[in-house]
Amino acid sequence: MDKRRWTNVSAARAHYEARDAIAGDSPIEAFFEVAARCNLRCQMCAISYDVEARVRNNRPPFFEPDLFARLRPIFPSLVRAYLFGLGEPTLNKHLPEYIAELTSLGVEVWFNTNATLIDEEKAEALAKAGAECITVSIDGATAATYETIRRGAKFEACVRGIRALVDAGRKYGRPKVNLSFVAMASNIAELPAMMELCAELGAYGVHVEPLYFQADSADLTANYERENLGNVGAMNAVRYFDEAVARADELGLDLSSRFRGERSEFDYVERVRRERLDWTCSEPWSSIWVTSGGDVRTCCINAISFGNLWQNTIEEIWNGQAYRDFRAHHARREPAAGCGVCIANGRVRNSAFFRTVERVTYRPMFDPPRVAPGNLVTIDTPDARATVHDPLVVRGRIDASPRSDFELMVDATPVANFGEAAYVGSSFTFALAIPFITEGAHTIWARRRGDTSGWAHREVFLWRPTPVSPSPLRSAPASA
Repeated sequence: MDKRRWTNVSAARAHYEARDAIAGDSPIEAFFEVAARCNLRCQMCAISYDVEARVRNNRPPFFEPDLFARLRPIFPSLVRAYLFGLGEPTLNKHLPEYIAELTSLGVEVWFNTNATLIDEEKAEALAKAGAECITVSIDGATAATYETIRRGAKFEACVRGIRALVDAGRKYGRPKVNLSFVAMASNIAELPAMMELCAELGAYGVHVEPLYFQADSADLTANYERENLGNVGAMNAVRYFDEAVARADELGLDLSSRFRGERSEFDYVERVRRERLDWTCSEPWSSIWVTSGGDVRTCCINAISFGNLWQNTIEEIWNGQAYRDFRAHHARREPAAGCGVCIANGRVRNSAFFRTVERVTYRPMFDPPRVAPGNLVTIDTPDARATVHDPLVVRGRIDASPRSDFELMVDATPVANFGEAAYVGSSFTFALAIPFITEGAHTIWARRRGDTSGWAHREVFLWRPTPVSPSPLRSAPASA
């Protein structure tokens, strides 16, 4: 990440922690709704029901180049762009152009797709443009289940699209391809088989999404009541997840989900009624979601517009009064306008750039840190909340033996054994290459091998500096 981006991330984090009404100079992440139309009518999607008429009347079908051009001021400081929204992004003929421009400026590009429109030629174009990660939505491991849920789709077409993307990724080094599975009563029995399919197709893993409750639509509410995972019973849900986790481990796949490890409550609406998430959502300080009509929102679920890019610049909107008022509500932990769906579903984001979080749930990973009795290990450097680099240099003291029984941790990952450190008396030094650690907030600490508690918890922020690209901004692509 170059200095401009890291400075903006650091400023955003400082404003978030201080609960300021302003954020950094520009968002860290942005979602661009490149298509507000879809070739499918999935049973759990708003575009399939009474919301469709409002979408058709109020939003253009596609995110056009002249709207894309209005967002160029934030590209040099944007860390990641997600090019998808309510519809299917590959319907937009400009998608490869947008990806190419963003990646040429150092922005990491991700998007979700149903993959049914992707063939070898389209996959190659997306890979050559530089897409970093593509997530394919596939909610069944068999044609019968998939085509019942993803109405209008053909299982063969989805599988063909996945294969094409994986092959293109192998050829060009990216994109990484993973699968997204919305867990429902009618498809959860196929989750273990989805691991087999994922491995066969060459994707790296499966993310299992909960079905969202959306009270503003009678159709979607009825679908949730019929399909939410709580209806299969905890015993059955646990069995399916345990089997899927075992298969994923055997096959070397990544299986991520809010449900992983859950043993009792699989209806998130019921769970949220008994559970308070006691942190402030980070999205008002970190992200924007821009519709095909130019409305700027805070996230893909909140429908409140803070301004329109045809009337105001992105700079005017991002720290404008409407956004400031919205952040102030969040800072006071008051229900803010448009946040009802997230509140009902327990969706409260916590940016991994702002603090150490669980990978899927965005819960604080150490809140408070799990501290063991005694004070067997101390850390002198790096300082708490310091910016660190790769290699990571850690110095301190250990007053225990045998040293080989202790390990240095980054979050939940053991990165070194104390028996291998350099020592002067009881003082140790580690200089560790950590290419597998992402940029952002992490906690370093020490533990006795295998324990869940330990000592010297210290949050730091990893930054891998890269030079600023000398490439000038390109002119807007011509609209065809």
